[in-house]
Amino acid sequence: MISRKLTRGLAGAALCILAVTGCSSPQDSDSKDKDSSADGGSGKDVAKPGVENIDPDDVIVKKDVKVPGSRENTVTVGIHSLEVEGKTQTLTMVITPHFKSAADDDPISIYDAWGENRFFPQLIDAGNLKVYSPISDTYEEWTSDSVYTETTNNQPITAWAVFKAPENDIDSVDIRLQDSWPKFTDVPITES
Repeated sequence: MISRKLTRGLAGAALCILAVTGCSSPQDSDSKDKDSSADGGSGKDVAKPGVENIDPDDVIVKKDVKVPGSRENTVTVGIHSLEVEGKTQTLTMVITPHFKSAADDDPISIYDAWGENRFFPQLIDAGNLKVYSPISDTYEEWTSDSVYTETTNNQPITAWAVFKAPENDIDSVDIRLQDSWPKFTDVPITES
């Protein structure tokens, strides 16, 4: 009985080793044409995972604005060009709070920077009388979480919002972030 269990165990171990070594071969690891085998031999480019590169200094326009309801706190808002990809367009902003009422290491959220107002940017296509609001799915907007997206005083943070792609052939839109702030005008739209 012991020898039978030992035999089964050795046979199982041998099968595991064969299965693992059968999954990769030295030819595969030395092959120079790995990319063509990754896409099933179709010759098409396969998207590879990556990380979005957002440079806080690489904005196309920025403005210092007062935090609504505050006399001393300001925010620098920087805007990147809108990027259209398929059926959506994404607005990316860099927000830097300058709160005299907060210490340098105090957390400051987008909600705080917006004067405890809703983070709900809008894109305005005045020529076609259209306003684009963030896409909503079951009462959740496709935007940065305004409460949990936070930084510290004088440190930039990235915020984003996703909208439906433009319905008309346009090159730019105006952006309204707050009723009390000036709108950002003629922000270009780029295709990804």
